[in-house]
Amino acid sequence: MSTKLITWIREWVATATDSDLDTISVDTDLTSLGLSSRDAVVLSGELQNLLDKPVDPTIVYQHPTIAALANALTASPAEPEYSGVGEGHVAAGRDVAIIGLANRVPGADSRHDNNLDTLWNLLETGTSTVGDKPAGRWKEYLADPVTAQKMEEVNLTGGYFEDIASFDAEFFGLSPVEAANMDPQQRIMLELAWEVLENAGYPANTLRGEHVGVFVGSSNSDYGMLVTSDPAEAHPYALTGTASSIIANRISYTFDFRGPSVAVDTACSSSLVAIHQGVRALRDGDADLVLAGGVNVMAAPFISTAFGELGVISPSGGIHAFSASADGFVRGDAAGLFALKRLAEAEADGDHILAVIRGSAVNQDGHSNGLTAPNPDAQVDVLRRAYADAGVDPRQVDYIEAHGTGTILGDPIEAQAIGTVLGVGRDAADPVLIGSAKTNFGHSESAAGATALAKVVLSMQHDTLPPSLGFDEPNPYIDFDGQHLEVVTDAREWPEYSGEKIAGVSGFGFGGTNAHVVVSSYAGDPKNVQQQLDAPAVVTVSGLLPSRRREAATSLLDADLSDPHAVARATARRNHGRSRAAIVATDEEQLRHRLELVSQGKKGPGIEVSDAPSTAGPVFVYTGFGSQHRKMAKHLYYQSTLFKQRIDELDELVTFESGWSMVDIITDDGQTYNTETAQATITAIQIALTDLLAHFGAKPAAVMGMSMGEIAAAYACGGLTAHDAMMIACHRARLMGEGEAMLTEETQGAMAVVEVPADELPDGIEPAVFAGPGMTTVGGPRQLVLDFVDKLDGEGKFARALNVKGAGHTSALDPLLGELAAEICDIDPQPLTIPLFSSVDQGVVYPAGTTIHDADYWLRCTRGSVYFQDATEQAFGAGHNTLVEISPNPVGLMGMMATAFAVGKPDAQLTFALKRKMDEGQTIAELLAKLYAAGSPVAFGEVYGTGPTATLPHTPFKDTSYWTAATPSSSQPGTGTLLSAPVTLPTGQLAFSAQAERCPSAYALLEEAAQALLPGSELVASEDHAPLPTSGEVTVLARKHIGGVNVEVYSDHLLAEGFSTLPSHASASAGAPPADPPVEIEERHWEPDSGETIKERLLSIVSESMGYEVEDLPEELPLIDLGLDSLMGMRIKNRVENDFQIPPLNVQALRDASVADVVTMVEEAVAGKESELKAVDKQPTPDPHPTPERSEGVGVAPRDASERLVFATWAGMTGAAAAGVTSTLPEIDEETATKIAERLSERANVEITADEVRTARTLEPLANHVREGLETEVTGNVRVLRERPAGSDEPAVFLFHPAGGSSVVYQPLTRRLPDDVPVYGIERLEGSLEDRAKAYLPEIEELAGDHKIILGGWSFGGALAFEVASQLDRDVAAIVLLDTVQPSEKVPDTLEETKARWERYAKFAKKTYGLEFPVPYEMLETQGEDAVIGMLTEFLATTDASSHGLAAGVLEHQRASFVDNRILDKVDFNRWSHVTAPVMLFRAERMHDGAIELEPRYAKIDPDGGWSTIVDDLEIIQLHGDHLGVVDEPEIATVGAYLTRRIKGM
Repeated sequence: MSTKLITWIREWVATATDSDLDTISVDTDLTSLGLSSRDAVVLSGELQNLLDKPVDPTIVYQHPTIAALANALTASPAEPEYSGVGEGHVAAGRDVAIIGLANRVPGADSRHDNNLDTLWNLLETGTSTVGDKPAGRWKEYLADPVTAQKMEEVNLTGGYFEDIASFDAEFFGLSPVEAANMDPQQRIMLELAWEVLENAGYPANTLRGEHVGVFVGSSNSDYGMLVTSDPAEAHPYALTGTASSIIANRISYTFDFRGPSVAVDTACSSSLVAIHQGVRALRDGDADLVLAGGVNVMAAPFISTAFGELGVISPSGGIHAFSASADGFVRGDAAGLFALKRLAEAEADGDHILAVIRGSAVNQDGHSNGLTAPNPDAQVDVLRRAYADAGVDPRQVDYIEAHGTGTILGDPIEAQAIGTVLGVGRDAADPVLIGSAKTNFGHSESAAGATALAKVVLSMQHDTLPPSLGFDEPNPYIDFDGQHLEVVTDAREWPEYSGEKIAGVSGFGFGGTNAHVVVSSYAGDPKNVQQQLDAPAVVTVSGLLPSRRREAATSLLDADLSDPHAVARATARRNHGRSRAAIVATDEEQLRHRLELVSQGKKGPGIEVSDAPSTAGPVFVYTGFGSQHRKMAKHLYYQSTLFKQRIDELDELVTFESGWSMVDIITDDGQTYNTETAQATITAIQIALTDLLAHFGAKPAAVMGMSMGEIAAAYACGGLTAHDAMMIACHRARLMGEGEAMLTEETQGAMAVVEVPADELPDGIEPAVFAGPGMTTVGGPRQLVLDFVDKLDGEGKFARALNVKGAGHTSALDPLLGELAAEICDIDPQPLTIPLFSSVDQGVVYPAGTTIHDADYWLRCTRGSVYFQDATEQAFGAGHNTLVEISPNPVGLMGMMATAFAVGKPDAQLTFALKRKMDEGQTIAELLAKLYAAGSPVAFGEVYGTGPTATLPHTPFKDTSYWTAATPSSSQPGTGTLLSAPVTLPTGQLAFSAQAERCPSAYALLEEAAQALLPGSELVASEDHAPLPTSGEVTVLARKHIGGVNVEVYSDHLLAEGFSTLPSHASASAGAPPADPPVEIEERHWEPDSGETIKERLLSIVSESMGYEVEDLPEELPLIDLGLDSLMGMRIKNRVENDFQIPPLNVQALRDASVADVVTMVEEAVAGKESELKAVDKQPTPDPHPTPERSEGVGVAPRDASERLVFATWAGMTGAAAAGVTSTLPEIDEETATKIAERLSERANVEITADEVRTARTLEPLANHVREGLETEVTGNVRVLRERPAGSDEPAVFLFHPAGGSSVVYQPLTRRLPDDVPVYGIERLEGSLEDRAKAYLPEIEELAGDHKIILGGWSFGGALAFEVASQLDRDVAAIVLLDTVQPSEKVPDTLEETKARWERYAKFAKKTYGLEFPVPYEMLETQGEDAVIGMLTEFLATTDASSHGLAAGVLEHQRASFVDNRILDKVDFNRWSHVTAPVMLFRAERMHDGAIELEPRYAKIDPDGGWSTIVDDLEIIQLHGDHLGVVDEPEIATVGAYLTRRIKGM
C-alpha cells in the first residue's frame, strides 16, 4: 500500500505542478517541487477520499517529502499522551512582574487620552477597528502610476492609526529637522516609553544612569524607504532616524538608560522575542528594570501591495481566526511597551503588579516546508519549552492568545500544536480557550505579540475574557473537540481552572522564529509603605520649561481631585522636570484653586514655584540652645514611625550614658527640660530629623552649625557617627548643667544682644556669638552685663538682656574644658561627605573629604566665639540661596536674614523644618514643597505611603506634524506629466511651466496642454519655430475658444505653436465644454466729482491699513508714532498711488509724515504739482499749552479697538503719543483732561470724567473703561467686516489675518464682493498653527450656521485657512489663497541658516528703524531659535519703544510677523493633503523686496507656489505687481471679480 500510495502521490504532484514524473523525487521537499499551501489543502482532500479516512491538511507540513507523507498516512495512529512540563528545572526567583503597560492600537491610538481604557472597551465589546486607509496615508506615492495602480487594485483595508505624523519634538529635546527625518516608529516608542514609566509609577528622572534595559521589536523600514527615495530631501539625520536598530537605542539615549539596548527583528514574533530577551536580561542580572515591546507603522504601501499580489490579504477585509471563513489577514499599525521587573524586587518596592511572566521560550522552524512555511513540530517544541521554563502544568492553562492570523492552513497547524501540548490530559469540560486580538485590530506584525500580551494583561485585570471576532463556524481542518479547544466567541468570566489565571501568548515569525510567553495573574502582597506625616497633601507638577509646567497643571485639572492625598501619591510617581511647582492643599477646593493659579503662571499661598533648579542646593543650618520648648517633636514622634524609631535608638544611648530618658520627657507633658536634657534632646531631634528628611530625598548640599548645633551639623555632613555625636552632646550638656547648678546668685553670669562692635566692649564683657549684622551676643558677670545694657539703652543704642544664668562661649566655661576633653577623647572623626561652613573657625569652609571633628574642635566650639554671621556669608558667597534651619524652633532666622540683606541677597529663601505651636507634619510638608520646587529629589511617595492613588491624565504631548518632504523618485514631476499646474493670466490664458530636459518634444507639450483645456481633442496643426533647449524651464500658453485650443511654447522666444480641436465626427461647439465668460474687472479710482474729498479717501486708506477708526486718527502726529511699519507704509503707498492715479510717492516721506502732511502731498500731486514731504514747509505754531514730554515706561502697542481709541485720543489732544498702553503718562492740565474725557465719553458711550483721565497713570485703565461701552466690531476672535444681510443664503467668507497683522486689511476685498455676501475677519492669536485653528473653530461654525463656508487669507492667513479647513468637521466650499506661497528651494533648517537669517533680520532692523539688535549667536547655538524669539518677546515687553524713536506697535508687529512667517516657512503643505476643497491661488508676480531681503529664497517661487502636489482642484490667477499689492486696489479688484464668479457659481 505504501508503494502504491507513493506512486499515486508522485503522479498527483507531477500533474499539479505540471512536471515530468521522472523529476519527482520521493525525498525532495514538496515546496521545492512547486507545491503551494492551497495545493496542500487540495491534496489532503483527495487523499481523504482515496484512503477513506480523515486527513489533516497540516500533514504536508509535518511530513514535507513524499516518502515521509506516505509513511505517516499508512502508520498506525498513536494515542496522544500528556508530556508533562518537560525536564527543565525552574529555579526560585525567576518570575518577572509586569508593572507597567502602554499600548496603541487602531481606535485606541490617542496621544492624549488613556488608551488602555479605550483598548479594553474595544476588546470587551467585541469591536473591530479595521477599516479603510485614512485619507492622506501614502499620499507621496499617488503620483507614481505604478504604485498608484497597485494601491487601487489591492484591498488596503486594515487597522490604521489616525495620525502617524504628530510628535512632540521639543518634549524629547529634538530639533524639527531631526524629528522629520525620524521614523514615526521611533517617535511613537519614545512617547510610549514615557507613558509606560508613568503607568508603572517610575519617574523618568530617577532612572538616569540606571541599569534599565530596552528591547524593541520592529520589522519594517517603510519610512526609511520613503526618505531615501528622494535624494533631494535625504538628510544625514535619516541615517539614525530610519535605522531600526536605533528604535531601542533612541529610548536608552534619551532617558540615559545604561542597561542592554537591543532591537529585535524576527518579523511577526519580534515583540514577543523582545519580551523574552527582556525576561532573560532580568534573570541574568543584566538589567534591574526592562522596557520591552514592539512597534509596527505602515508608512509606505510596498509591503501591503506585495502581500496583496501574493494573495494573502483577506478579500473580505477581516481576520477570521480558526473559522471556516478564514481567507487571509489584514495588516495593522500598533505599538506596545511593558515595564518588567524581577517579581521579588517589585514586591519589596511596593510596585503595582499587573501580571507575572512565569516563563518563555523561543525557537526556529529550521528547514521546514518552505522559508515562510510553519513547522508544526517546532510549534509544539516552543510550547513545551515555554511551560517547562515556567514550571507550569499545561493542563492548568486557561487561555491561549494565539498567533491566529486567519489563514486556512496556518490556523490548523497552530491549533494542532496547542492541542498536542495543552489539550492532552485535560477534562473535556475545561477546554483550552483560544482567541486572537488580530481579529479586532488587524495583524500588526512586529507589534502583534505586544498587542496580544496587552490583551491578556487587561483581561486578567478585568477578570474577563473578551471575544475573538470573525468566528462563524469552526475551521473544518481543526478537531476542536478532540484537541480540547474552544474559541472564545463571547465575553466571559475568566475560568481559573487551577485557582489562578494562567495564559499563554504565541507569536510566529514568517521567517520561522517562534515565541511563546506564559503569564499568570498576581495574587501576592506587595510591601506597603507606611505614611510618615499627618499633613496636607503636596501635589507636584513639573516640566522641562515653565510653559510645560503650566500645561501639566492644566492637564491635572481634568483629573479627580476629590482626594488631594491620592493625587499627591500619583504625582509623586510622575517625572520631575527642571521647572517645578509644589502645591500644598488640604481639600479639593483648595487644590483646584491653586492648580488653576499654577496653570496660569501665577503664584499664591501654598504654592512653591521655580522655573529652574537651584544650582547650589540647600544648606541645612543646625542651631542650638534656645530652640527648645516643652512639646518639641512630640507630635512628630507619634506621627512618623521612622522618626520615632530613630529617637528610640538615640534614647538608648542617652539612657546608657546619662541615666535619663529623652522619650520619657518627650511623651510626658508633666516633665520639663533643663539645660542638660534640653541640649541632648535638641541634638537627638536634629539627627533624627536629618535622617527623616534624607529618607524623603531632602538632603543638604552643605551644612553649618551654631554653637551646640555644630554637633548635629557634623553628623549631617558625615564628620561624626550618630553615636559619637550623641556622646559629645551628652557630656557637654551634663557638664553645663552641673556647672549651672553650682552657680550662686552672686556668681551667675549673664548674656545680652548689643549693637556694639566687639573691639569696643568694656573689660570683663566678652563677645560670644556673632549672629548677624548688629546682632552681637556678649557675656560676662551678671551685674557687669546688666549695667552695660542700661548704659547702652540710655545712649539710645539697641541692647537686650537674655534670660540665662550663665555666660556661654566665654571664659566662664574654662573650668569645664578639661573634663570635657577627657570624656570625648575617644571619638573617631570621619571625612566630610559635603562641605561645612564652620562657625567655630571664623570664615573657614571645610570641603568634602577633610577630617576636622576631633576633640580639639569641640573644645573650641564650646569655649570660643560663635562666628555664625561669617558662616552665613560664606554660604551665600558659595552660591547657596536656600538655608533651612533644622531645630525644634527657629532661632537663627533673624541673624541669617540680616546677613542676607547685608550681602545683597534679599531674595534668599530662609526657612525651617519645625516651629513651636505649628503642626510638625505640616511644617515638614511645607519645607519639602519648597525644597522640591528648588530641585531637590523629594520622594513624596515615602511621605504619604501606600494608599489610594488617583488616575491622572497622561503628560500632555504637543501635536506638531513632522514628516519628510521626500517624494519617491518615480513620483517626481515629469514622469507622470510634463506640465506644472496651470496659472490663469489676466488675459484669460492658462500658463504652464515644464522642464525642457524632461520633454521628448515640443509636440508633446502642445498635445498635453491642449488635453488639459479640452479633453479628447486632437492636435490638427502644429509648427516648430526653434528646437527645444536641452535644459531649463519653458513656458506653455494655452487659450480655449469656440473652435478649440491655441497653444504656444516659449523659452525666451516662441519655440512652437499649434491648434487642437475635437474629432471631426463631433462638432467643436457641441463637444467642448462652454468656455467661462471673461471676468470683468471694474476699476475704482477717486474722482473729483464723486463727492468724496481727498482727505476723506486718504483717511479711509490709512484707517484700513493701520487698524484705527477714521474718527480716531490724530491728523497732526507722524504715522510712525501711530505704529506704522514698513509693510503698512508700502500698502498705503500703493493704495494712494492707485486710488488717486498719481506718480510714485516716497516711502520714507510717508514714514515721517502725519496724516495732514500726506493730505497736502496728495492734493498737490493731484493738482499736478511736484510735491515731496521735504518741500512741505511747516512753521511751528505756538502752542498755548506746552507739549508734554513723551511718557516713559514699557512700550506696549495698542492691542484692540478700545486701546487704539484711547491711544489715538491721547495723542491727538496732547500732541504727543504715549510710549505704550502700559507706559507711565505725563501730567496734563485740566483743560486737556476735559477734552480727552469728553471725546472718549462720546465715542464709547460711557461716562469718563476729567479726574479719571488726570489720575490715570497709564492708558490701560482708561481703555478698560472704554471697553465696557464701546460697540466694537471685533467680537472674540472675529472682526465683522460685513454682517449677513436678512434673507441672504450666500456662503460665509472667513478671511484670516496676515503675518503679524489684522484682518482689517480685507476691507477693500469686502467692498469688491456682492453686498449679500457676509465677510468675517479672523484676528491674530499667539500659539502654534494647530492651536490657533482649534481656537477659531467654534466661532466660525456658529457664524456660518448651515451656510457654505469659504476660507481664505493673505500670506500667512492662507496657511491658517488651510489648517482650519483640515480641522473643520464639514466641507469647505473653497479656499482662497492670496499669494500664500513657499519658495522653490526649501529653507534649510540648519544652525548656519538660522544664524544667517538672524543676521539679515538685524541688518533689516538697523536699516529700516535704526534699531540695534545684536545677533545672540551663543543662544542660537545652545538653545535654538525658539529661545531667541522668546528673548525677543521679552525684549519688546520690557523695552520702551520711544527710546528707539519708534512706536510700540512697530516693534510688536515686527516680532509677530517674524513668528508667523517662520511658521509659514517651516510648514509642510503635505500635512493638508487630505483637504479636498477647491483652491483659488492668486499669485503676485514676485515677492516684495523686504521679504526677499529677509529670506533671499523668496526671489524664486514656483508658479503654483508649492500647492499642486497636494491640491487636485487648483485654479491659479495671476496678478500684477508684488506681494504687498495683492490686498489693495487695483489688484484686489481682480481677486474680488474671480471670487464673485466662484460664489455665484455655487
